[in-house]
Amino acid sequence: MTGEPVASLGFASRMGIIAAATFAVWAACGFWNSVKPLPAGLHVTSLPARLTDAQVDFIDDSQQRGALLERELDMIDRAEQAVVVDECPLTSRMFEHLLMRKRQRPNVRILLVTDPRDEVYGGTAANILGSLEQAGIVVARAHLDRMRDSNPLYSSLWRLGMGWWSAPFDETPGVVTLTSTLRRLNNKADERQLLVADDGAGGWTSLVMSAPPLANPLVDTDLGLLIRGNLARDIVASELGIAAWSTDDDRLPTVPPVGAHGVGSIDARFLTEGALATALHEVINLTASGDSVSLMARALNDRATLEALARAAARGVHLQLLLDPDVPGTQSAAAELIHEGAGDIGIRWQAGAGRREARYVLVRHRNDVWIEVGSANLTRRDLSDFNLTAGVELHMPERSPQARAALDLFGRAWSSAVPYASHADASRENYWRYRLEEATGSGLF
Repeated sequence: MTGEPVASLGFASRMGIIAAATFAVWAACGFWNSVKPLPAGLHVTSLPARLTDAQVDFIDDSQQRGALLERELDMIDRAEQAVVVDECPLTSRMFEHLLMRKRQRPNVRILLVTDPRDEVYGGTAANILGSLEQAGIVVARAHLDRMRDSNPLYSSLWRLGMGWWSAPFDETPGVVTLTSTLRRLNNKADERQLLVADDGAGGWTSLVMSAPPLANPLVDTDLGLLIRGNLARDIVASELGIAAWSTDDDRLPTVPPVGAHGVGSIDARFLTEGALATALHEVINLTASGDSVSLMARALNDRATLEALARAAARGVHLQLLLDPDVPGTQSAAAELIHEGAGDIGIRWQAGAGRREARYVLVRHRNDVWIEVGSANLTRRDLSDFNLTAGVELHMPERSPQARAALDLFGRAWSSAVPYASHADASRENYWRYRLEEATGSGLF
Protein backbone atom coordinates (compact mmCIF):
# COMPACT_ATOMS: atom_id res chain seq x y z
CA MET A 1 0.00 0.00 0.00
CA THR A 2 2.84 2.40 0.76
CA GLY A 3 4.17 2.15 -2.80
CA GLU A 4 1.08 3.50 -4.56
CA PRO A 5 1.28 7.16 -3.40
CA VAL A 6 4.97 7.20 -4.26
CA ALA A 7 4.29 5.84 -7.73
CA SER A 8 1.46 8.33 -8.17
CA LEU A 9 3.66 11.18 -7.00
CA GLY A 10 6.40 10.08 -9.36
CA PHE A 11 4.04 10.12 -12.31
CA ALA A 12 2.74 13.59 -11.38
CA SER A 13 6.30 14.83 -11.03
CA ARG A 14 7.24 13.47 -14.45
CA MET A 15 4.19 15.09 -16.04
CA GLY A 16 5.06 18.37 -14.32
CA ILE A 17 8.59 18.21 -15.67
CA ILE A 18 7.32 17.45 -19.17
CA ALA A 19 4.82 20.33 -18.97
CA ALA A 20 7.48 22.73 -17.68
CA ALA A 21 9.93 21.66 -20.39
CA THR A 22 7.27 22.05 -23.10
CA PHE A 23 6.38 25.51 -21.83
CA ALA A 24 10.06 26.50 -21.72
CA VAL A 25 10.63 25.36 -25.31
CA TRP A 26 7.48 27.18 -26.48
CA ALA A 27 8.47 30.38 -24.63
CA ALA A 28 12.06 30.23 -25.89
CA CYS A 29 10.89 29.68 -29.47
CA GLY A 30 8.46 32.59 -29.20
CA PHE A 31 11.06 34.92 -27.67
CA TRP A 32 13.82 34.07 -30.13
CA ASN A 33 11.62 34.48 -33.19
CA SER A 34 10.42 37.85 -31.90
CA VAL A 35 13.90 39.33 -31.54
CA LYS A 36 16.19 37.30 -33.83
CA PRO A 37 18.48 39.17 -36.26
CA LEU A 38 16.73 40.46 -39.35
CA PRO A 39 17.66 38.86 -42.68
CA ALA A 40 19.40 40.85 -45.39
CA GLY A 41 17.50 43.62 -47.15
CA LEU A 42 15.33 44.70 -44.20
CA HIS A 43 15.29 47.85 -42.04
CA VAL A 44 16.97 49.92 -44.74
CA THR A 45 17.73 53.62 -44.43
CA SER A 46 19.40 54.86 -47.59
CA LEU A 47 21.69 57.86 -47.76
CA PRO A 48 19.84 61.02 -48.89
CA ALA A 49 19.67 61.58 -52.64
CA ARG A 50 19.40 65.14 -53.92
CA LEU A 51 16.70 65.44 -56.61
CA THR A 52 15.21 68.16 -58.76
CA ASP A 53 11.48 68.74 -59.11
CA ALA A 54 11.65 67.18 -62.58
CA GLN A 55 12.89 63.91 -61.07
CA VAL A 56 9.87 63.47 -58.78
CA ASP A 57 6.24 62.80 -59.71
CA PHE A 58 3.18 61.93 -57.64
CA ILE A 59 0.92 59.52 -59.53
CA ASP A 60 -2.60 59.59 -58.13
CA ASP A 61 -5.03 56.99 -59.48
CA SER A 62 -7.96 58.97 -58.09
CA GLN A 63 -7.26 61.63 -60.71
CA GLN A 64 -6.71 59.22 -63.60
CA ARG A 65 -7.93 55.67 -63.20
CA GLY A 66 -5.20 53.17 -64.02
CA ALA A 67 -2.39 55.76 -64.23
CA LEU A 68 -0.12 53.79 -61.93
CA LEU A 69 -0.44 50.55 -63.86
CA GLU A 70 0.20 52.33 -67.16
CA ARG A 71 3.36 53.86 -65.75
CA GLU A 72 4.55 50.43 -64.58
CA LEU A 73 3.94 48.93 -68.01
CA ASP A 74 5.81 51.78 -69.69
CA MET A 75 8.80 51.25 -67.40
CA ILE A 76 8.88 47.54 -68.24
CA ASP A 77 8.57 48.16 -71.97
CA ARG A 78 11.56 50.55 -71.97
CA ALA A 79 13.96 48.38 -69.98
CA GLU A 80 17.13 47.17 -71.67
CA GLN A 81 19.15 45.99 -68.66
CA ALA A 82 17.02 45.03 -65.67
CA VAL A 83 13.55 45.10 -64.11
CA VAL A 84 13.01 44.49 -60.40
CA VAL A 85 9.42 44.12 -59.16
CA ASP A 86 8.13 43.49 -55.64
CA GLU A 87 4.37 43.24 -55.86
CA CYS A 88 1.43 41.05 -54.89
CA PRO A 89 -0.89 40.25 -56.49
CA LEU A 90 0.48 40.62 -60.00
CA THR A 91 -2.09 41.87 -62.50
CA SER A 92 -2.63 40.03 -65.77
CA ARG A 93 -1.33 43.00 -67.77
CA MET A 94 1.85 43.15 -65.70
CA PHE A 95 2.32 39.42 -66.29
CA GLU A 96 1.87 39.86 -70.04
CA HIS A 97 4.29 42.79 -70.28
CA LEU A 98 6.98 41.05 -68.25
CA LEU A 99 6.74 38.00 -70.52
CA MET A 100 6.75 40.14 -73.65
CA ARG A 101 9.79 42.15 -72.59
CA LYS A 102 11.74 39.00 -71.73
CA ARG A 103 10.94 37.55 -75.15
CA GLN A 104 11.84 40.81 -76.92
CA ARG A 105 15.05 41.31 -74.94
CA PRO A 106 16.27 37.93 -73.67
CA ASN A 107 19.29 39.59 -72.03
CA VAL A 108 17.15 41.79 -69.79
CA ARG A 109 17.33 40.40 -66.26
CA ILE A 110 13.95 40.42 -64.55
CA LEU A 111 13.38 39.69 -60.87
CA LEU A 112 9.99 39.36 -59.24
CA VAL A 113 9.90 39.27 -55.44
CA THR A 114 6.43 38.38 -54.23
CA ASP A 115 4.38 37.16 -51.29
CA PRO A 116 4.01 33.36 -51.38
CA ARG A 117 0.40 33.42 -50.15
CA ASP A 118 -2.13 31.30 -51.99
CA GLU A 119 -4.26 33.00 -54.63
CA VAL A 120 -7.38 32.28 -52.55
CA TYR A 121 -5.92 34.70 -49.98
CA GLY A 122 -5.10 37.37 -52.55
CA GLY A 123 -1.81 36.03 -53.90
CA THR A 124 -0.72 35.66 -57.51
CA ALA A 125 -1.97 32.54 -59.26
CA ALA A 126 0.58 29.73 -59.25
CA ASN A 127 0.33 29.19 -63.01
CA ILE A 128 1.29 32.84 -63.61
CA LEU A 129 4.40 32.51 -61.47
CA GLY A 130 5.25 29.23 -63.15
CA SER A 131 4.95 30.77 -66.62
CA LEU A 132 7.28 33.60 -65.63
CA GLU A 133 9.87 31.13 -64.38
CA GLN A 134 9.64 29.07 -67.58
CA ALA A 135 10.34 32.24 -69.57
CA GLY A 136 13.59 32.83 -67.67
CA ILE A 137 12.31 35.39 -65.15
CA VAL A 138 13.54 34.91 -61.58
CA VAL A 139 10.63 34.57 -59.15
CA ALA A 140 11.60 34.90 -55.50
CA ARG A 141 8.72 33.86 -53.25
CA ALA A 142 9.69 35.59 -50.03
CA HIS A 143 10.51 33.05 -47.30
CA LEU A 144 8.58 34.89 -44.63
CA ASP A 145 9.47 32.31 -41.98
CA ARG A 146 12.94 33.89 -41.93
CA MET A 147 11.38 37.06 -40.52
CA ARG A 148 10.42 37.83 -36.94
CA ASP A 149 7.05 36.74 -35.55
CA SER A 150 4.51 39.43 -34.71
CA ASN A 151 2.18 36.82 -33.16
CA PRO A 152 4.64 34.75 -31.07
CA LEU A 153 2.02 33.07 -28.86
CA TYR A 154 0.64 31.33 -31.95
CA SER A 155 3.66 31.30 -34.25
CA SER A 156 5.89 29.49 -31.77
CA LEU A 157 3.35 26.66 -31.57
CA TRP A 158 3.10 26.62 -35.35
CA ARG A 159 6.87 26.53 -35.80
CA LEU A 160 7.24 23.65 -33.33
CA GLY A 161 4.28 21.65 -34.62
CA MET A 162 4.04 22.38 -38.35
CA GLY A 163 6.54 24.91 -39.58
CA TRP A 164 9.41 22.47 -39.91
CA TRP A 165 7.58 20.34 -42.49
CA SER A 166 4.92 22.64 -44.00
CA ALA A 167 5.87 24.92 -46.90
CA PRO A 168 3.52 27.18 -48.91
CA PHE A 169 5.14 25.96 -52.13
CA ASP A 170 4.01 22.39 -51.42
CA GLU A 171 0.37 23.26 -50.82
CA THR A 172 -2.30 22.85 -53.49
CA PRO A 173 -2.64 26.19 -55.35
CA GLY A 174 -6.05 27.86 -55.23
CA VAL A 175 -7.40 25.56 -52.51
CA VAL A 176 -8.11 26.41 -48.88
CA THR A 177 -6.49 23.67 -46.82
CA LEU A 178 -5.91 23.23 -43.11
CA THR A 179 -2.19 23.84 -43.49
CA SER A 180 -2.67 27.01 -45.56
CA THR A 181 -5.20 28.33 -43.05
CA LEU A 182 -2.90 27.64 -40.11
CA ARG A 183 0.02 29.25 -41.96
CA ARG A 184 -2.04 32.37 -42.63
CA LEU A 185 -2.65 32.84 -38.88
CA ASN A 186 1.03 33.74 -38.51
CA ASN A 187 0.02 37.15 -39.93
CA LYS A 188 3.10 37.58 -42.11
CA ALA A 189 3.14 39.33 -45.46
CA ASP A 190 5.33 40.90 -48.11
CA GLU A 191 3.56 44.24 -48.49
CA ARG A 192 6.21 46.02 -50.50
CA GLN A 193 4.87 47.52 -53.70
CA LEU A 194 7.60 48.81 -55.97
CA LEU A 195 9.20 48.58 -59.38
CA VAL A 196 12.68 49.63 -60.56
CA ALA A 197 13.87 49.53 -64.17
CA ASP A 198 16.45 51.15 -66.37
CA ASP A 199 14.99 53.61 -68.87
CA GLY A 200 16.79 52.23 -71.93
CA ALA A 201 18.98 55.32 -72.15
CA GLY A 202 21.39 54.79 -69.28
CA GLY A 203 19.16 56.11 -66.50
CA TRP A 204 17.02 54.41 -63.83
CA THR A 205 13.45 54.94 -62.65
CA SER A 206 11.89 53.79 -59.38
CA LEU A 207 8.20 53.62 -58.55
CA VAL A 208 7.15 53.08 -54.93
CA MET A 209 3.43 52.55 -54.32
CA SER A 210 0.98 52.25 -51.45
CA ALA A 211 -0.78 49.19 -52.90
CA PRO A 212 -0.73 47.07 -56.09
CA PRO A 213 -2.38 48.95 -58.97
CA LEU A 214 -5.95 47.91 -59.73
CA ALA A 215 -5.69 44.84 -57.49
CA ASN A 216 -9.13 45.71 -56.12
CA PRO A 217 -11.46 47.10 -58.80
CA LEU A 218 -13.82 48.44 -56.10
CA VAL A 219 -11.15 50.71 -54.62
CA ASP A 220 -10.26 54.05 -56.16
CA THR A 221 -7.04 52.95 -55.65
CA ASP A 222 -3.50 53.99 -55.00
CA LEU A 223 -0.77 56.59 -54.84
CA GLY A 224 2.69 56.19 -56.29
CA LEU A 225 5.91 58.17 -56.04
CA LEU A 226 8.07 58.12 -59.18
CA ILE A 227 11.78 58.85 -58.69
CA ARG A 228 14.15 59.26 -61.63
CA GLY A 229 17.85 58.72 -61.07
CA ASN A 230 19.23 58.13 -57.58
CA LEU A 231 17.59 55.77 -55.06
CA ALA A 232 17.37 52.95 -57.63
CA ARG A 233 20.64 51.51 -56.35
CA ASP A 234 19.45 51.29 -52.73
CA ILE A 235 16.05 49.87 -53.67
CA VAL A 236 17.51 47.16 -55.89
CA ALA A 237 20.15 46.26 -53.28
CA SER A 238 17.41 45.72 -50.69
CA GLU A 239 15.37 43.55 -53.06
CA LEU A 240 18.43 41.49 -53.97
CA GLY A 241 18.98 40.88 -50.27
CA ILE A 242 15.48 39.44 -49.94
CA ALA A 243 15.89 37.39 -53.12
CA ALA A 244 19.15 35.93 -51.78
CA TRP A 245 17.35 34.23 -48.86
CA SER A 246 14.24 33.39 -50.88
CA THR A 247 15.64 31.67 -53.97
CA ASP A 248 18.82 29.87 -55.03
CA ASP A 249 18.56 31.19 -58.60
CA ASP A 250 21.86 32.85 -59.58
CA ARG A 251 20.48 34.87 -62.50
CA LEU A 252 19.75 37.93 -60.39
CA PRO A 253 20.21 41.45 -61.75
CA THR A 254 23.17 43.53 -60.65
CA VAL A 255 22.94 46.66 -58.53
CA PRO A 256 22.65 49.85 -60.64
CA PRO A 257 25.76 52.05 -60.77
CA VAL A 258 26.25 54.95 -58.40
CA GLY A 259 24.50 58.01 -59.83
CA ALA A 260 25.92 61.49 -60.12
CA HIS A 261 25.48 63.82 -57.14
CA GLY A 262 22.23 65.75 -57.56
CA VAL A 263 21.85 69.52 -57.57
CA GLY A 264 18.14 69.90 -56.79
CA SER A 265 16.31 71.07 -53.66
CA ILE A 266 14.57 67.78 -52.71
CA ASP A 267 16.22 65.28 -50.36
CA ALA A 268 14.92 61.73 -50.79
CA ARG A 269 15.54 58.54 -48.82
CA PHE A 270 14.41 54.96 -49.31
CA LEU A 271 13.13 53.44 -46.04
CA THR A 272 11.83 50.01 -45.14
CA GLU A 273 10.12 48.32 -42.18
CA GLY A 274 11.23 49.68 -38.80
CA ALA A 275 13.30 52.43 -40.43
CA LEU A 276 9.99 53.92 -41.61
CA ALA A 277 8.86 54.20 -37.99
CA THR A 278 12.12 55.79 -36.89
CA ALA A 279 11.93 58.47 -39.58
CA LEU A 280 8.23 59.10 -38.96
CA HIS A 281 8.56 59.48 -35.21
CA GLU A 282 11.63 61.71 -35.55
CA VAL A 283 9.89 64.16 -37.84
CA ILE A 284 6.71 64.24 -35.72
CA ASN A 285 8.73 64.77 -32.54
CA LEU A 286 10.45 67.79 -34.13
CA THR A 287 7.16 69.58 -34.86
CA ALA A 288 6.22 72.69 -32.93
CA SER A 289 3.23 74.97 -32.49
CA GLY A 290 1.98 76.17 -35.87
CA ASP A 291 3.15 73.08 -37.75
CA SER A 292 0.76 70.47 -39.13
CA VAL A 293 0.71 66.69 -39.55
CA SER A 294 -1.67 65.28 -42.17
CA LEU A 295 -1.94 61.59 -42.92
CA MET A 296 -4.00 59.14 -44.91
CA ALA A 297 -3.89 55.52 -43.81
CA ARG A 298 -6.03 52.42 -43.91
CA ALA A 299 -4.97 51.56 -40.36
CA LEU A 300 -3.64 53.67 -37.51
CA ASN A 301 -3.13 51.81 -34.24
CA ASP A 302 0.61 51.60 -33.60
CA ARG A 303 1.08 52.75 -30.02
CA ALA A 304 4.35 54.63 -30.56
CA THR A 305 2.85 56.54 -33.49
CA LEU A 306 -0.32 57.40 -31.58
CA GLU A 307 1.71 58.66 -28.64
CA ALA A 308 3.90 60.81 -30.92
CA LEU A 309 0.78 62.32 -32.51
CA ALA A 310 -0.81 63.02 -29.12
CA ARG A 311 2.33 64.78 -27.88
CA ALA A 312 2.49 66.83 -31.06
CA ALA A 313 -1.13 67.93 -30.65
CA ALA A 314 -0.40 68.96 -27.05
CA ARG A 315 2.42 71.18 -28.36
CA GLY A 316 0.01 73.02 -30.64
CA VAL A 317 0.55 71.02 -33.83
CA HIS A 318 -2.54 70.76 -36.06
CA LEU A 319 -3.44 67.13 -36.84
CA GLN A 320 -5.54 65.95 -39.79
CA LEU A 321 -6.06 62.18 -39.87
CA LEU A 322 -7.90 60.56 -42.78
CA LEU A 323 -8.64 56.93 -41.92
CA ASP A 324 -10.56 53.85 -43.04
CA PRO A 325 -13.42 53.08 -40.62
CA ASP A 326 -13.57 49.41 -41.61
CA VAL A 327 -10.11 48.44 -40.34
CA PRO A 328 -10.24 46.80 -36.88
CA GLY A 329 -8.70 48.90 -34.16
CA THR A 330 -8.58 52.16 -36.12
CA GLN A 331 -11.90 53.47 -34.81
CA SER A 332 -10.84 52.75 -31.23
CA ALA A 333 -7.48 54.44 -31.73
CA ALA A 334 -9.20 57.46 -33.25
CA ALA A 335 -11.61 57.67 -30.31
CA GLU A 336 -8.65 57.59 -27.94
CA LEU A 337 -7.04 60.56 -29.68
CA ILE A 338 -10.28 62.52 -29.78
CA HIS A 339 -11.44 61.92 -26.22
CA GLU A 340 -8.17 61.63 -24.33
CA GLY A 341 -5.89 63.84 -26.40
CA ALA A 342 -5.42 67.56 -26.15
CA GLY A 343 -5.02 70.09 -28.92
CA ASP A 344 -6.20 70.61 -32.47
CA ILE A 345 -7.06 67.12 -33.77
CA GLY A 346 -9.24 66.62 -36.84
CA ILE A 347 -10.29 63.14 -37.92
CA ARG A 348 -12.31 62.21 -40.98
CA TRP A 349 -13.15 58.94 -42.69
CA GLN A 350 -12.58 57.77 -46.22
CA ALA A 351 -15.93 57.53 -47.92
CA GLY A 352 -17.96 54.85 -49.66
CA ALA A 353 -17.07 52.46 -52.45
CA GLY A 354 -14.33 54.77 -53.70
CA ARG A 355 -12.28 54.25 -50.56
CA ARG A 356 -8.55 54.71 -51.09
CA GLU A 357 -5.70 52.36 -50.35
CA ALA A 358 -3.22 55.25 -50.54
CA ARG A 359 -1.01 55.67 -47.47
CA TYR A 360 1.16 58.69 -46.79
CA VAL A 361 2.16 61.12 -44.05
CA LEU A 362 2.63 64.82 -44.72
CA VAL A 363 4.34 67.13 -42.22
CA ARG A 364 4.34 70.86 -42.88
CA HIS A 365 6.80 73.09 -41.08
CA ARG A 366 6.96 76.84 -41.55
CA ASN A 367 9.38 76.71 -44.46
CA ASP A 368 9.50 73.11 -45.58
CA VAL A 369 7.42 70.01 -46.24
CA TRP A 370 8.16 66.37 -45.42
CA ILE A 371 6.19 63.56 -47.01
CA GLU A 372 6.55 59.79 -46.89
CA VAL A 373 4.71 57.56 -49.36
CA GLY A 374 4.72 53.79 -49.12
CA SER A 375 2.98 50.52 -48.43
CA ALA A 376 3.28 50.39 -44.63
CA ASN A 377 0.13 50.93 -42.64
CA LEU A 378 0.64 52.69 -39.32
CA THR A 379 0.46 49.46 -37.33
CA ARG A 380 2.88 47.58 -35.10
CA ARG A 381 3.18 44.80 -37.65
CA ASP A 382 4.17 47.10 -40.51
CA LEU A 383 6.38 49.50 -38.52
CA SER A 384 8.26 47.07 -36.26
CA ASP A 385 10.09 44.79 -38.73
CA PHE A 386 7.45 42.04 -38.84
CA ASN A 387 6.13 42.56 -42.40
CA LEU A 388 8.05 43.54 -45.53
CA THR A 389 7.17 47.19 -46.24
CA ALA A 390 8.83 50.05 -48.10
CA GLY A 391 8.47 53.76 -48.68
CA VAL A 392 10.22 56.92 -49.85
CA GLU A 393 10.48 60.14 -47.88
CA LEU A 394 10.91 63.58 -49.46
CA HIS A 395 12.07 66.70 -47.66
CA MET A 396 11.66 69.87 -49.70
CA PRO A 397 11.11 73.63 -49.47
CA GLU A 398 7.48 74.64 -49.08
CA ARG A 399 7.73 76.85 -52.17
CA SER A 400 8.71 73.95 -54.47
CA PRO A 401 6.16 72.66 -57.02
CA GLN A 402 6.28 69.16 -55.57
CA ALA A 403 5.57 70.45 -52.06
CA ARG A 404 2.50 72.25 -53.39
CA ALA A 405 1.49 69.09 -55.26
CA ALA A 406 1.75 67.09 -52.03
CA LEU A 407 -0.36 69.60 -50.11
CA ASP A 408 -2.98 69.68 -52.89
CA LEU A 409 -3.04 65.88 -52.90
CA PHE A 410 -4.11 65.70 -49.28
CA GLY A 411 -6.41 68.69 -49.59
CA ARG A 412 -8.49 66.97 -52.28
CA ALA A 413 -8.77 63.78 -50.22
CA TRP A 414 -9.69 65.68 -47.04
CA SER A 415 -12.42 67.72 -48.74
CA SER A 416 -14.21 64.58 -49.98
CA ALA A 417 -14.04 62.70 -46.65
CA VAL A 418 -16.92 62.22 -44.20
CA PRO A 419 -17.08 63.63 -40.64
CA TYR A 420 -15.69 61.78 -37.66
CA ALA A 421 -19.10 61.38 -36.02
CA SER A 422 -20.40 59.25 -38.92
CA HIS A 423 -18.20 56.28 -37.89
CA ALA A 424 -17.19 57.14 -34.33
CA ASP A 425 -16.82 54.19 -31.95
CA ALA A 426 -16.05 54.94 -28.31
CA SER A 427 -16.84 51.42 -27.05
CA ARG A 428 -14.52 50.46 -24.20
CA GLU A 429 -14.97 46.79 -25.04
CA ASN A 430 -13.72 47.35 -28.58
CA TYR A 431 -10.92 49.56 -27.29
CA TRP A 432 -9.50 46.97 -24.92
CA ARG A 433 -9.92 44.23 -27.51
CA TYR A 434 -7.86 46.32 -29.93
CA ARG A 435 -5.20 46.97 -27.26
CA LEU A 436 -4.90 43.26 -26.49
CA GLU A 437 -4.71 42.28 -30.16
CA GLU A 438 -2.19 45.02 -30.92
CA ALA A 439 0.04 44.02 -28.01
CA THR A 440 0.00 40.28 -28.77
CA GLY A 441 0.01 40.53 -32.56
CA SER A 442 -3.11 38.37 -32.80
CA GLY A 443 -5.28 40.96 -34.59
CA LEU A 444 -5.93 41.22 -38.31
CA PHE A 445 -4.33 44.68 -38.56
